[in-house]
This record gives sequence, structure tokens and C-alpha cells, in this order.
Amino acid sequence: MEKGIEELYNCSLRKLSHALRKIKCVITAFNTNIDIVHFLRSGELERVISQCDRRELVKKIQKPKNKIFRNEDFLAGLLLSMKTGEGMEWIIKKKRVADWIRENFSADDYRMGGFAGITANALARLGVKTIYPHVPSLSELQVRLFIESDKIRIPVEAEGNLWFKKPSEAVRYDDEPLIHWIFEYRAGMEVGINEKRIVVPQPNRFIATWDEKNTRLYVDETFVKGVKKIIDEVDLALISGYHMMVESECFPKEDYLKRIRFTKRLLNEWKKTSDVKIHLELAFFADLNVLRATLIHLSETIDGISLNEGELAQCINCLGNRELSRAIIEGSKIEAFLEGLIFLIRKLSLEKVILHTKDFCIAISRKPVERDLLYAMIAGNCVAMAKAVTGKFCNIDEIREILKNKKVSLSVKGLKSFRSLREELNKRGCQPLGNLSFDMDKYILWFMPMKIVKNPLSTVGLGDCFAAGFSLLAY
Repeated sequence: MEKGIEELYNCSLRKLSHALRKIKCVITAFNTNIDIVHFLRSGELERVISQCDRRELVKKIQKPKNKIFRNEDFLAGLLLSMKTGEGMEWIIKKKRVADWIRENFSADDYRMGGFAGITANALARLGVKTIYPHVPSLSELQVRLFIESDKIRIPVEAEGNLWFKKPSEAVRYDDEPLIHWIFEYRAGMEVGINEKRIVVPQPNRFIATWDEKNTRLYVDETFVKGVKKIIDEVDLALISGYHMMVESECFPKEDYLKRIRFTKRLLNEWKKTSDVKIHLELAFFADLNVLRATLIHLSETIDGISLNEGELAQCINCLGNRELSRAIIEGSKIEAFLEGLIFLIRKLSLEKVILHTKDFCIAISRKPVERDLLYAMIAGNCVAMAKAVTGKFCNIDEIREILKNKKVSLSVKGLKSFRSLREELNKRGCQPLGNLSFDMDKYILWFMPMKIVKNPLSTVGLGDCFAAGFSLLAY
């Protein structure tokens, strides 16, 4: 089986090369920002924890708020992420907490952040001819983080005219940089809280965000005008960013619904005037009410949605099936993932749902099926895996070389999960269509074990990279 999978990887890269010759333009929206990366060191969290109320911290870990009002909220989120090994993003609600983080942690690296910015860079490096990213704040530091800038175009208005320029020519010097703190941790790291110790099960990251634009799903007017001029040339629109909205006194329900409805109208306008396919990468939501509104409002507009296991559990929870959500979180069994995906695609009448985890990927698509999503999942894995191995965005030739690296291998857990899934589907009477795909009555299911690296150089934006690679072959 493993030998057959290796050939599928080679075939997927050939198909990806062919697709890149045909695809003209891609839009990436809506969130772009600057990531300040901090690599956690052994012992430093104990020093920071000593400044805080430990009893309150333990309570906040047990009953997390998923948003940050105090220093203890930030530490609770970080420690919860480390305890579970799950990537999370929490919104900072008070500027004094953002200032406290800057005082206590060093900036180890500055990177492109946000789905729109990360996917723009990934697609440019792969060789997509033209990418139009939405960039809420065009500060000098932000535009310097774009790569392959000759392929990236940003709409600029001046004296009543609109042009598309390279990022370096689109700087707005008065724009404030939008900063997100990324805390990367390694597997095996230990942190002591009172008499208890947290041992990190797998490498991942925690994101703490202070960002007045992306947290309100701000959409630049010049971007809207610019897209109208080029939408008939666009093949794909990759979107995300809804997860950053959190209901509060300053941003009530009416406001976040207004932002979701505005983007829905915008996306529908794109679809009316072109054949553009729209793919949503979900991300981790701090507010489940915002998640539910996003799913319900966008389900009729989008052509596909991708998410990880934690995000799948969130979706199931906010749509009313808490028992299944709990089974996904606590058991992490393949049967629960399968039930969750079936529940989601039926509940929202979606066309495609894709679950990407560190070890495997499952896609379910409503019949009739236009594309074999097996190759799309492999393309997504290749783009994300190359970023994990090198810490940078890679082109297809670089990805081919990385696949030969002995440090990269098929996940043993992924292969084991496939055997469990195959047994479950056989029990349900689902007919195999090939080694890795099955007929599920109204749907087709694909499964792919992921190629993984034991010690990734980067975990930030891997889901975004997956969505970029996947979408090029999925539509």
C-alpha cells in the first residue's frame, strides 16, 4: 500500500504542475497581518507564571474563556494549547495585556500572518500567475513580508483612478501594523503549575491577537472596487478570517452579523459575474455564536470548506450535537471524525468538506463528483509539509526534493486510522472505489495518510498552506 501511495504523491505533483499552467488568477481574503513569533524556552513560562495569581490561572485553564481580558487569561490559553497539543487562537480584548506580552517575551522572528497573506505567498511560490490578496493594513513592514511580489497585485486608488501594483508600491505609511503573537512549542516541553506538570504531546502553536481591523472582519473599499474590475479572470477565491470576530459590548451581535452578511453579498456578486470557485478555511473560533452564524450564512455560497479536528468539534457543538463534539475531542477515534463530517455536510447541505489533521486527511463530496479529491489532498499535504520541513514557502521542484528526504515519512498513525476507517465503512456497506476512496450513497469519501516530519521548523499557517495546495486541484 505504501508503495502505491508514493506513486500517488508523484502523480499529484504532475497534476499540480499542469493545473498551474491553466490557472490565471486567485483571490485570497480576508485577514492579513504580521506574526511576531516567539519560540518558547524551557523554564521561561514558570518565570512568567510567578508574576500571576496561580489559583486563578488554574481555574481559567479548567473553564477557559477563549478570549483574553487579563494576563491570566493569556497564560491559561497558552497552557491549555500546550496541554492538548491543539493549535488555538484567542483574541486580546485589553491593550494592557498586549503591552505586558511585549514586555515579557522576545520577538524571535517576523513573518507573514493571516490566511490571505500566507496563502498569497504559498500560491506565488508555487507559480500561480497572479494573486490578489486582501490586505487591511498596508504598513511598510507588512508589504515587506510578501514574496514573489511580481505575482502579487494590490489595488491602489489615486486621483480618481485605480491601478494594481506590487506590494512595495502600495505602501500606506500611516497604516498601523497589525500584530499577532505566535507562541511555538515543541513536543516534550514541560511546564509546572503548583504541584502539577504539563507535558506537551505534540508540537504546535498558540496565537494571541491584538488587531482592531481583522477582529472586525474589515474589508478595504479599494479591494472591493479592484476585484470588480478583474473578477471575470479569477479562477479561485480562498477565504477565511471570520474566526477573529468575538461578540462584546463594543462589537455586539448586530455588528458581526452585518460583517458576515456584507461578505456574503460580496461573494455572491463575484459568483454572479464569473465562474469563480470559493473555498473557506475555517480556523479556530473564540466565539461559537460567530461560528454558527458564519456556517449558516455562507453554506449556500461556498463550494467547499476545510478544517482540522478541533474546528470540526466546534462546528458540531455549535450546530447542536454536543455529544458527538465531545466524542471527537475526547476520543479522537476515526468513527467520530466520520460521523462529524457526515453530520456537517448534511446539516449545512455543503458540496465538499475536508478534514485535515497532522496524520491524515478525509474528504467527503456530494455526488456527482467533478474531481478526484485524493490528488487535491496530497497537493495540500505537500505544500504544508514542505513549509513544516523548511520553515518557508516552497515551489514544486523543492517539494519533490523534500519528498525524497528520509526525515519525511507516511504517518504510522494515519495508516492505522485508515485500516480502522475501512473496517467501519465495510460495516456500513460502503463500496470501495479504489484503495483509498469509497461510495457512500449520496457522497464519495477519500482518505489519505499524511507525510509528516517529527520536528517541524514551523507549525504556523500549515492549515492555510494545505488549503492553498488543495484548492488548486479540487475545483
